[in-house]
Amino acid sequence: MQILGITPAEEETYRHLLRHPGSGVAEIVAAPWHPSGTGAAAVGRLKALGAVVERDGVLWPEEPKAVVALLAERLLAELHTITRSLAQVYTVVRSLEDEADEAAVAAGRSEAGDTPPPDSRLVERITDPTALRARVEALALSTRSEVLAGGLCEEVDSRVLRLTLPLGLRMLGRGVTVRLLVWRSMLADPAVVAHVRRLADAGARVRVLASSDSPMAVCDGGTALVPVEPSDIAKGVFVTAEPGMVSTVVNHFERLWADADAREFGDG
Repeated sequence: MQILGITPAEEETYRHLLRHPGSGVAEIVAAPWHPSGTGAAAVGRLKALGAVVERDGVLWPEEPKAVVALLAERLLAELHTITRSLAQVYTVVRSLEDEADEAAVAAGRSEAGDTPPPDSRLVERITDPTALRARVEALALSTRSEVLAGGLCEEVDSRVLRLTLPLGLRMLGRGVTVRLLVWRSMLADPAVVAHVRRLADAGARVRVLASSDSPMAVCDGGTALVPVEPSDIAKGVFVTAEPGMVSTVVNHFERLWADADAREFGDG
């Protein structure tokens, strides 16, 4: 149950109540699996989450099916809120980076506009097209297991297609799993359809999403690429290895993947 946001002690309490429904509140609060002084808080949280109810000083567990459904719904709502807040995170990162760059210039340690080497920090902002192409090619070359990619952009640049198609085919050729989300609005462009069809024929798993979303990519579950401005990829891309941000992008992709349609390009 920990994957649903329940602590080990809270899970032990709920499981105990499934085995011994009607246990007294005082007994559960003093149970040995609670860290010292935390029993009351654990019981209170389980009650707030709707996992247990208290009647006349005793505790009763709610049905497991209903509890899991409630916890899953709560977790999905939290993930949705986090993913919709990504743009604000990017703005904060950009602001902090700008201050760091200004401080470095003032100290005479670097020139304005310099970008640190790719591995020198967990979040890297790339706005130069040539530098971005080189970074994408390097990531594609080093990817060994899986690539998650969502969307190119509403107005697909032919240079993007010329770059991503051969990279995708090369990764598929060496056994990398490629999962691609395509926004339905993009299928009006024959060049995009041909691009996606070639990837699907080579083994990529492709699904179509009715509504558009910010482009994204994740390599081997460890490096994520997202636009600096979610609505305008031309303004640059963040490349991040920060675990929390990568996890957020992956979770967002998986939610979109589950909602997408697989019919247009195979059974996904």
